[in-house]
Amino acid sequence: MIYRVYRAPSYKEAVVKAKMELGSDVYIIARKEVKEGGFLGMFGKVMTEITVAKNEENGRKTDQPVSGKNAAQVKAAGQESREEEKGSSSTQAISVRTPQLGEPGGVSVMNELMEIKRQLRKILDGRDEDRDSESSVLEDLLEQLRSNDFADDYINRMRVHFENELTLKDVQDPSVLRQKLKDYILDGIQIGTPIEAGAPSPRVVVLVGPTGVGKTTTIAKLAASFGVLQKKKVELLTIDSYRIAAIEQLGKYAELMQLPFTVINSREEFKNAVMNSKAEIIFVDTVGRSQKNNLGLAELRDILDGVKTKMDVHLVLSATTKYRDAIDVITRFNQLMYEKIIVTKLDETNTVGPLLSVLGDGKQLSYFTTGQSVPDDIEIARKEKLFEMISFDPVGVQSAV
Repeated sequence: MIYRVYRAPSYKEAVVKAKMELGSDVYIIARKEVKEGGFLGMFGKVMTEITVAKNEENGRKTDQPVSGKNAAQVKAAGQESREEEKGSSSTQAISVRTPQLGEPGGVSVMNELMEIKRQLRKILDGRDEDRDSESSVLEDLLEQLRSNDFADDYINRMRVHFENELTLKDVQDPSVLRQKLKDYILDGIQIGTPIEAGAPSPRVVVLVGPTGVGKTTTIAKLAASFGVLQKKKVELLTIDSYRIAAIEQLGKYAELMQLPFTVINSREEFKNAVMNSKAEIIFVDTVGRSQKNNLGLAELRDILDGVKTKMDVHLVLSATTKYRDAIDVITRFNQLMYEKIIVTKLDETNTVGPLLSVLGDGKQLSYFTTGQSVPDDIEIARKEKLFEMISFDPVGVQSAV
């Protein structure tokens, strides 16, 4: 008996690989999902791994008797295969020599291999015209996600989930399959609790994030909402002595809203400002830092650590951020102990696929901003809003749910 292990993005592709090498008379004796690549166990690509077995005698049968010189060649090849088999483990692939051009059966075998490879490429590229209808519906839905810039890692995870969880009846009903896709996307979005005044008092709300994501404008919107509209006692702080324009901008907002405003330059100043504050909510703007600036992030962390009161830290992330960059930001800013994400500039993007691909890692959303108007263009985060921004064909998901 010959045993081999194959790994592919899906169960179907792994089976095709096995049959391409060993023929159709193989037995699948084990199947499991494994992860490849990733960073510290996260964001790895989910693969399907199968173990197959093939009767060695079946693999050596020939249609015609072999004699003379050709018999010697076959005998030598068989001896070589047996020697390799003895030195291999039961879970490793055993190499089998195939006839070459110029040898008996070589042309037909090579033609058959070329045809199998061509069919495999068609399946992997999604161009197989003979796909069954349920597979076609699923592939069409996944292709629409690709057109919305969802990451390949996210789509592959969704495919594996469907293959493992859906019944045959499910995949034969397009409306059910589309509802399952919507449920999968929404389940991957977590909504955190919005900001509220109360214990501990003052409630310290800190916004952190890279440069250019709109932290200062977002702080002004939150301060206006709580300080002007809800009549809460609000104070503004900024830990940013680098951007004079940003300080002047936030100071102007504070003046217009008649709110206390302080520029913080050190850990001690931050600690004293929080201890001596009479406000119910303190909103803290911070200097924009590149996620690659480890020293700058460490300096900011040192200042924030001066206050022992639990703070409500929000990472501000632009909806226009590319997928790989968003992963980098979310991972590197973890040292600032943020728990929630404010998504800005939703009005400036055509696709939310990169954002939703990142949120699948379990990060909580708190607010969305949809423009520059203060305080109007900010709202509490909702799952449905992000789903509604996905562009589907008229007969796609939205018409079915």
